[in-house]
Parts: sequence; structure tokens; C-alpha cells
Amino acid sequence: MKKILFLLSLSLIVMALSTSSFMEKWKYSEIFKPAGLSVAVYDLGENKFILRENSEKVLTSASIQKLFSTAIAIHSLGPKHQFETKLAYTGTIVDGVLRGDIYIFPNFNPTLGNKKFNRDLSEVTGVIKSWLSRNKVKTINGIKIIDPTLESETLPRTWLWEDIGNYYGANPCGTVFNENIVELYFESGKPGEQTKIVKKVPDLPLLHFENRVKASKQNKDLAYCFGGPYEKGLIIEGTIPANRRNFKVKAALQRPQRGLSYLVYNALKKSGIIIKGKYGAYSKPQKKYKQFAVVKSAFVEQIAKRTNHKSVNILAENLLQNSYRVSNSNESMETWVKNYLKTQFDIDVSGMRIKDGSGLSCFNAVSSKQFVELLIKMKDNDAFKKSIPVAGKSGTVRSFLKNSPLNGKVRCKSGSMTGVRSYAGYLDNEGKRYAFSIIVNNPGGSDSEVITKIEELLNYINSL
Repeated sequence: MKKILFLLSLSLIVMALSTSSFMEKWKYSEIFKPAGLSVAVYDLGENKFILRENSEKVLTSASIQKLFSTAIAIHSLGPKHQFETKLAYTGTIVDGVLRGDIYIFPNFNPTLGNKKFNRDLSEVTGVIKSWLSRNKVKTINGIKIIDPTLESETLPRTWLWEDIGNYYGANPCGTVFNENIVELYFESGKPGEQTKIVKKVPDLPLLHFENRVKASKQNKDLAYCFGGPYEKGLIIEGTIPANRRNFKVKAALQRPQRGLSYLVYNALKKSGIIIKGKYGAYSKPQKKYKQFAVVKSAFVEQIAKRTNHKSVNILAENLLQNSYRVSNSNESMETWVKNYLKTQFDIDVSGMRIKDGSGLSCFNAVSSKQFVELLIKMKDNDAFKKSIPVAGKSGTVRSFLKNSPLNGKVRCKSGSMTGVRSYAGYLDNEGKRYAFSIIVNNPGGSDSEVITKIEELLNYINSL
């Protein structure tokens, strides 16, 4: 018995020395000399950390921040929870005429008209037309969007100007229609020539686009959009590849409340409904109303899956906002989030800064240990695990670890922005199960070099 215990102790010592030797060499790689580095790996079978390198150092985390938002939503709201857009009317019906308006309360429904969930405008207009038909209404006064966030600022204040005009910086307000994206289709000629915008989807008369985009020899989309969420237009600068037809550039949809009201108004008019008044958006109802229907969102678990697989910022923001709203807390959202992580997930939130729900803010600060503590708490939650893409197979990590023995063996969320590369998730292979987080800030090399070093670390962990 003593011999067995001795051999076991010896093997653990050898393993610890081996890990220490590898990490010394790995962390002192040339690429990490100027970098901020935080690494934590936890053995879920042995219930202990096997590797910690600056694990309590808080760094900018980028999109792995979405793990917090999706975990909180699944945990607090439930995986099968759905958000509801209310449809209502004002006034009375007399001889086929609604002497009032149709009210639409988007109510933070994140999948309204979302093509990725096989939805479009008809999920709203179809319900309205059915109700009008049942009540033999052929004429209405107008269409009004009711959204309280018209009187509040929902765009995270630490987002950068260079981000907020682009699709990934769309305003996460109370009205989210098709992820608040507008698609611009360009036609380009010879390198250096001015391009043309030939189509806009949706085509909204209230928005103006100033096109400064030129054709280029580079085969890349280098067009960027500039403009605030409540302005009436965007400036698009940069380049797109030469000699293209219908080259798509995605921008943030400004003033989505008014945009949605126009789209519903226009669709109803085209279907034969007579609308005597106008369309518009208001922060609160102007008259008493009666609800006649609801439009339900996809399930929280489905929204979380798209959020993490495709790293959709507006969905992450929306899930966190909805979780916070349901709590009815009087605290700031950042304080509420940190308290929730502390009390519900047993996370030590020392030094943590939560400035948004998606990781787009460069002012976020989280440690690798804090991410691992979340992963430990959620390790048996199927909805959460399924929301995380598989390395080498799916989502934003479909190329990560692809040419490695770990292809298909790791579920992880990736994060990247200027000066930041991060990963967090689960390694599950041949009975070994680890939770890990790796955050690198300001490395002295390219993204591809950093990714190679991170893959090297994960493959080493798998060999233990």
C-alpha cells in the first residue's frame, strides 16, 4: 500500500514538474513578452486547478464575454423562455373602419423578423391582417411602434465610434428587427473608381447613405460605416474588390423603431388595407389600447446558441438586458451582473468590470479564473453547453484546432478584437474533462501566431 501511495505521489510530482517546465517555456515565448496573459485550466474530474498563470489578472476579454450573458439568461430565465411582442389597437371599430391605430410593442424581442430563425416581417403583418380580416376591418388610422427605450440610452457608452455604424455595433434597443441590420449592395468597377449602391435591404426612405467607397485590387471587404444610432444616415468609407456586382456590406440599422413602423405600414398598404394616417414611433402609448395578439420569440436556448456560435453582439446584449429587466433590480446593470455572478455562480468578482454583454467594449476586464468558475458552475447544463460551438467543426471556431487531435473534442467560445485574442470552454477527450480560459492582450505577433501558441497549450493539456 505504501508503495502504491509512493508511486502515485511520484507521478503527481513528475506531472507538476512537467507542467511547470512546459509553461515556463510557453509563457516566455517571444510573442508573449509584451503581452498581458491570463490562463486557467481546471480538471473537472479531479475538481482542482491544474494550471494557473496570472489567472486572477483581469484583462480585456472580447467576445468570450458572451458566455456570461448566455449563462445568466439560461439560468435566470430558463432555456425554454420566450419573449413576447404585443399587438394592440386603440379606438373602436365602426362599419369596417378602425377609428384608431395599431400599436406594436416590440418589447425586447430579439428574434423579431430574424431571417436566421426563419422569420420575417410577416410574423407581425400576418397576425395583424388576420385580426383585421376577422373583424372585417378594411381601414385603419395608422401604425405606431411603442418602445420606452426611445427615451433612454441603450447603446453601451464605451463602444467605439468606429464600431457603432457597422452591423456588429447595432444599437441593442427595445426594438430589434432582423438584428437591426441593413444590407447595402454595391457595384464596383476598376480599381480606384467610385462605387455605386444599387440596392438597400430594407429600403427605408428615412435613411440616407453617403457613399465614399472605392474599388480596390484587394480581394477584401474593407468598407466601414460611420454614424450614430439615432442619426438619419451613414457615411460608408473604404474599399471593396474591383469589378463586382451586388457586393454586400452590412451596416447598423439606425432608428429601428421608425424603420419597423414604416415596413409594417407599407406592407399593410400593399395588401389592400387603407391607412388614413401615418406611421411613427413613440416611447409610450398615446391612448388607451386593447391587446389582440402576441408574437413570441425563439427559445432562450436557441438565441443563446446563435449568440455563441456566430458571436452576435446584439443578441448577447439583448439576453443580458432581458435578464436584468426581469429581475426588477434598482442596481445598475453592471452591479446586478456582478452580484448575480457572485451569488448564483460562486464567482469571485474582484477586479471585474462588465461594461456590456457582448465583449465589444474594450473597457471590460475579466480574469481567466472568473471565466473558468462560470464554466465549472454550468458544466452540467445541457442548454449552455450546446450553445458553445465545437472547435474544428462549427461557428467561429470551425478552423480552430482543425488539424489537431483535438478536432471535435473542444467546445469553446473565441474572442478577438484589436490587441486581444481569447478562448474559453471545455476540453473533453477520452475521459479527460477540463474547463479552461486563455486571454491574451497586446501580444508581440500576429493573430495566427497567437492562435498557434494557444493550440499548442491545449494540445499539451490533452497530453497530461
